[in-house]
Amino acid sequence: MRNPIEIAVPQFNSVKRLLAALTLPTYLQAMSKNAWVAIVFLAISLWLIGPRTNAGAFEFARILIPSEARLLLLAHTQFEFANQEAPNAFPSIAAAAAVIPSSKIDLAALDTKLLRSEKERHAVANHLATKYRISLDESMRYVSHAVEVANEVNLDPMLLLAVMATESSFNPNAQSRAGAQGLMQVLTRVHTEKFEPYGGVVAAFVPEANIRVGALILKACIAKAGSLEAGLRSYLGAPNASSGPNSYTFKVITEREELNDVARNRSRTAGNTNA
Repeated sequence: MRNPIEIAVPQFNSVKRLLAALTLPTYLQAMSKNAWVAIVFLAISLWLIGPRTNAGAFEFARILIPSEARLLLLAHTQFEFANQEAPNAFPSIAAAAAVIPSSKIDLAALDTKLLRSEKERHAVANHLATKYRISLDESMRYVSHAVEVANEVNLDPMLLLAVMATESSFNPNAQSRAGAQGLMQVLTRVHTEKFEPYGGVVAAFVPEANIRVGALILKACIAKAGSLEAGLRSYLGAPNASSGPNSYTFKVITEREELNDVARNRSRTAGNTNA
C-alpha cells in the first residue's frame, strides 16, 4: 500500500495550477512565481505534518493555505484511497480490537442485530441522507463502512453511525480547533500511531480509515469506563461531563435510538408486505 504522502505528492501539480488561477494579494504579485509557490508548498508540508509537531505550526499552515487547495488535496487523497485494490487498501482493525476483551464492553454497546438486510441499510441511509443533506451514495457508503467496522470491533454499527452524526454530521473533512479530524473527529496528534497501518495521519480524512480508528478508540473508552455513557464521555474527552438533555451522550444515544426506529419500521413494513 502506498503511503498517503506519496499519493499526495503527484497531485501538487494540480494544486499548483489551481493556485495559479487564484487572485493573489499585491505583495504576492510582486514576488516571483517560484517564490510564492515555494511558500505555499512549504505551508502544505506544515499542514500535513502539523499533528506530528505542534498546534502552532498546524494553525499557521491552515491560515496560509487557500481553502481551495486544502479541499483539492483532500479530494485527491480520498479518491486515490478509494480506488486502491481491496482488501489491502484498508487493513482490518480486528486484531487491535481483539486485545480489548468484549467481556468488558457494556452490553448496551453491542450489536442490536439491525442493519442485517439491504432494506434496513437502505432505509437508514436514506434517512441520514435527508437529515444531514448528503448524497444517498455517500450515506450508503458510510452505512456499509459502519457495518463492516462494527464487525471488526464487535460494537453496534448504529452506535458508530450515531457518533459520526454527532461528531461531524457526516462531513469527512470536518476539523475542530482542537485538531479532531474526520467523520469520528479523531485527535490525530494523540492517536498518530493508530493511523500508521493506513499510511499516516493524512488518512484521518479518509472515511474507511477514520471510522476504523475511531471505532477502536471508542471500544477502548467503553471498556475502560465500564459503561456506554461513561465511555462516550471519555471518547469526547470530558469524563466528568453531564449526561442530561442536550449533552453529548444524550445526543449520541438519541441519534442511535432514532436510527434503530428507522430500521425497525422498515423491517415491520417488509414483514407486513410478506404476510
